[in-house]
Amino acid sequence: MKKENTVLKNVATVLLGALLMGLLWRVRGEHGWGSSWGLLNAGFVFTMFIVVVKGARKKLDIGWLSLTALMFMLTTPGWGTLLNQITGVIYSEESWFTGVGEAVYTSIGSAIFLMLCLGFGLASLFGIMLGRGFSEKQWKIKDFVILLAVFYITDLIASAIISPFILNAVQPEATELFEKGLEMQGIDGSAYQVYMEHFKDVSWAKKIDGGRNYFQSAEVITSTIKAIASLLTVRFIIKDKVSAKTGAVVCSAFAIGITLADLFFYFGNGGYHMLKDSYLPESFYAWGCWEYFTGFIAGGIITAFILKLKAGADVPEFAFSKVKEKPKAILTFILGTLFMIGVNIVRPVLVRFEDSDFIIIATVIAVIYAIIMVVAITKGYGFNASKIKIEKYYAFLLLFFVTYIEIIYLLIGTPDCIHLFANGGFQHTMAILSAAIIMAWIIFNSKKLLHSKGE
Repeated sequence: MKKENTVLKNVATVLLGALLMGLLWRVRGEHGWGSSWGLLNAGFVFTMFIVVVKGARKKLDIGWLSLTALMFMLTTPGWGTLLNQITGVIYSEESWFTGVGEAVYTSIGSAIFLMLCLGFGLASLFGIMLGRGFSEKQWKIKDFVILLAVFYITDLIASAIISPFILNAVQPEATELFEKGLEMQGIDGSAYQVYMEHFKDVSWAKKIDGGRNYFQSAEVITSTIKAIASLLTVRFIIKDKVSAKTGAVVCSAFAIGITLADLFFYFGNGGYHMLKDSYLPESFYAWGCWEYFTGFIAGGIITAFILKLKAGADVPEFAFSKVKEKPKAILTFILGTLFMIGVNIVRPVLVRFEDSDFIIIATVIAVIYAIIMVVAITKGYGFNASKIKIEKYYAFLLLFFVTYIEIIYLLIGTPDCIHLFANGGFQHTMAILSAAIIMAWIIFNSKKLLHSKGE
């Protein structure tokens, strides 16, 4: 890739990044990609795109890129009760078990605060690891240990003695709603006392009106505190400015994206206090549009930042540098090829048929296909993609996974999972359009992106 691009080319690349993350975040909410596994898929595919447009880095080879994607799995908060609060309403019937409750009013400001916290803490470790790939600071194993130790220790401290009190100060209605639910169940104690008795046990909290909302709201505040602690650790203890800056931008991008996209719930649910019918056309399904545009906005911001980022010298990490080449190559193959490629091929099929009589045969077919792909990739590109430039390898995988994701999304699964014949839906249109544009871009630039062999 040339060191300098025209403004038009940069704008087009930013748009591609937005479209790609929009697609990945939309399917992240679908059967097959949900929960933390959806974040793994998003981190894996999007980081490959970043390397394709920015250029190869030793610290983002297939092994390190896979670890970067895995870090995304560690920051998955819950958000089911928060999305409608943009209207100034909290529902108490978020419990899956009681189905009983009432709506209470809250401030839109508190709802925006919680959404910003949700987004800021959503991708903190992923953002740091992405920035690490473009930094000349060579991390040692102890640096990763320090980062994770701070992340998890902060999680316990913030969850126990900080977040519930911030929540009570910002949104006291959440506390009152939970305590009313406890009273209905005949459970003694304040919201905080019961919260500590069932520390981090959201599955228990779902049985109490207001419980799930209280636990998840405290959790998203904690996620932001963990993100800030992690960023400060990287900047001032590990002393990696590029990683800290990139992490802060990624956190901010998701905070902006997830909050702005929440306006689909505001207009879709009738505005302030839900006093009117939906302001949106029938084809604009609030949840699906929120998912797509969260990714679209965040992906565009991150891509724009990375394009302008001045990368440091292209150096390898110190971590694992003393491991002999053969075992290192084997571990990289297991993580970066067998696991990352295999799981992102098999899991969507497995989950989309999990309630079907075809689960066994569908899984067997998916596993066989994954094995064929792994063998073909290894034969064609080398054990660790040694026969081709890494950005060319990633361009191939990017084309493959975008195509595969779209086929699964549109055609594969039980009838309720298949979107090809869905009744419209703007989010479906955007997912199809995004995949088509990205595939067309790779194919149109195939001579540059896919064919040049060797380093």
